[in-house]
Amino acid sequence: MNTMKNLVLFFMAALVMASCGKSSYKKSPGGMPYQVFAGKDTQSIREGDFVKVHFTQKIKDSVYFTTEGSLPIYLPVGGNGAPVQPYDISEIWTKLKVGDSVITTQMMDTFIKRSPDRIPPQFKKGDRIMTYVRIIAAFKNDSLTRIDDEKSKKEWALTETKTIEKYLADKKITATKTPSGAYVEIVQPGTGNMVDSGKYVTVNYTGTSWSGKKIDSNVDTAFHHVEPYTFQAGVGRMIKGFDEAMMFMNKGAKIRVYIPSLLAYGANPSSPNLKPYENLIFDIELLNIQDKEPAQPAMPPPPPRTNPGGQ
Repeated sequence: MNTMKNLVLFFMAALVMASCGKSSYKKSPGGMPYQVFAGKDTQSIREGDFVKVHFTQKIKDSVYFTTEGSLPIYLPVGGNGAPVQPYDISEIWTKLKVGDSVITTQMMDTFIKRSPDRIPPQFKKGDRIMTYVRIIAAFKNDSLTRIDDEKSKKEWALTETKTIEKYLADKKITATKTPSGAYVEIVQPGTGNMVDSGKYVTVNYTGTSWSGKKIDSNVDTAFHHVEPYTFQAGVGRMIKGFDEAMMFMNKGAKIRVYIPSLLAYGANPSSPNLKPYENLIFDIELLNIQDKEPAQPAMPPPPPRTNPGGQ
């Protein structure tokens, strides 16, 4: 079920339940309006738990962030280093049960009044934040949470693999799978020895999101760093999918690498053009391989200091 369909079904169900009197408007102790739509589960959320949720935020009726259609997130309930915050969903976790869904309403004016210097510029006075939370499960400790998280990621990795393999098959692209699961298409073979772990490589690259938006490039002037990029390969300096792809290259080679999100940025995208858990495509050209780190260009001397007033 895709993201928008999930959201539409939820809000339709919310309207039906509200009209039947199954949900009522409430306020948290800090004044945050919220509605709870009860599920069928009877497991209560308790202080110290970790809740597994899908989470969507809309600002001015536009989706700003969502986990629907990707992996859920895990949030600590008070007692796990997550103190209760006023005017926040943390105030009501212990009033909820597994299977419940919640809609909260927050006004940006409240946050501006509380911390005017900490509001990102994209948020404006008068903005209304609607948050939809769907509680999937609750775990009593961090160990159980980690076990479930690893299981979810393994299942998600299989889904990403199927998505990439279908894409390659549909476009009749021949690609080789790296040890962790990225896919490397050789666009142009190079010459000489292949890259080995620990070597210093100099590359040109352009990265795009799975939806086709450029996210970074050192050959496109729009990204303001048009210069070859040098790093030590195979030691974790780059995202894993990019790093593993280097081992398929020799000097002069050009490749296109298809990277599952779990081998890229996962839940924490590096670019506003990326969604959480979005697969990436990188075009890479290998310019040079060196055994030692190349010397950095000498910095020009600083300009002479002036002394206003001639003193």
